[in-house]
Amino acid sequence: MKKLLLVLFIGITGSLHAQTFTNYTTTDGLIEGVISSIIQDTDGNLWFGNWSDGGSAGIGKFDGANWEEFDAGNGPSGNRYRAIFQDSSGNYWFGSFFDEFGVDVFDGSTWQNYNQSDGLAGNGVTDIIEDANGTIWFATTDGVAGGGISSFDGTSFVSYSTADGLASDFTSSIIEALNGDIWIGTFDSGVSRFDGTTFTTYTIADGLVADDVYALFEDTAGNIWAGTFINDVGVSRFDGTTWTTISTADGLADNRIRVITGDTEGNIWFGTNGGVSIFDGTNWTTLDVSDGLIDNAVRAIEEDLDGNFWIGTFVGVSVYNPTLGIFDTLGETYSVFPNPAASLVHIRSESVITSIEIYSLLGEQLQVVSGDDITQINISGLAQGIYWVKLTNTEGRSGFQKIIKN
Repeated sequence: MKKLLLVLFIGITGSLHAQTFTNYTTTDGLIEGVISSIIQDTDGNLWFGNWSDGGSAGIGKFDGANWEEFDAGNGPSGNRYRAIFQDSSGNYWFGSFFDEFGVDVFDGSTWQNYNQSDGLAGNGVTDIIEDANGTIWFATTDGVAGGGISSFDGTSFVSYSTADGLASDFTSSIIEALNGDIWIGTFDSGVSRFDGTTFTTYTIADGLVADDVYALFEDTAGNIWAGTFINDVGVSRFDGTTWTTISTADGLADNRIRVITGDTEGNIWFGTNGGVSIFDGTNWTTLDVSDGLIDNAVRAIEEDLDGNFWIGTFVGVSVYNPTLGIFDTLGETYSVFPNPAASLVHIRSESVITSIEIYSLLGEQLQVVSGDDITQINISGLAQGIYWVKLTNTEGRSGFQKIIKN
């Protein structure tokens, strides 16, 4: 998908975060309701799910220029969807939530529905994943009867419930760990880990901060993160032995968490009721309405192919561009070298550079050099890692490049 060109630039002051937000609402073509799920498909299209407003379309699509809606009677079974997923074959899966129609599958031309009568554990689908073997898994709940988790091999469903050892039939989230274990979050009974044979459950008694787990995530080190919501106490991290609690006291924006995901740089993103928190393994960064986020009640986060982050909220979608909205407007050939570098970074440009700025990947301004004709900047004071270099010339045109500090 092409990078966004329509941007709202937030000015840079001192060490404040300089980020670019583009906000979308129904006036732009976005579907109504709470945007609780966002994915980018293999063609670059963005898909949105709404779980709160049953009177309008529950599924939306954006190709970068045009918006499209899918509502009940025109393919989907209902108008409220909490989970969206595209499998490795290109099929789209839409988990119905409050309407409790089960799951709809769209192959690009034809729609098909699966529900409890087909073997699905529950008709309220809260999360969908595909494991390493190509099996589709569903976290479900049901307001009438049933619930639990199901796996689907393309032909038949296998379902698991409390009778099989699952902590609760009211399941909220599901992930596959790097070792192949399936982790399941529940609304009321903690977390279950399934190794294909046995369920192991973790609750408050085991060190989990609360038993209402709304989001699960595994980081690059293999830690499992469990985000809680109702009890307003934060997130727990499991290293395989011990659960550690992280809250607002540690830098989290808010203790009520609905989504956890990772980005291509290894940072962890938390969608909370107080905005977005980003954790780089050491430091926490917050993005909220004061930075340009459309709303602090965050329910979905998706990084697109261009490194933009699509953030679903109660009132619309914000697109965050951590590269400060700079799209090589210098209009000339320039170079930043050496790269990687340990200390001095040199600039070669066709025009006179009057400002060089260094930013973290999350948009935090770390260094500024200004002058009449700048050709280098010393980065020896920075920690090892990846940074953005922003160049600005006498005409106010800017360009940027990633550099590695070694």
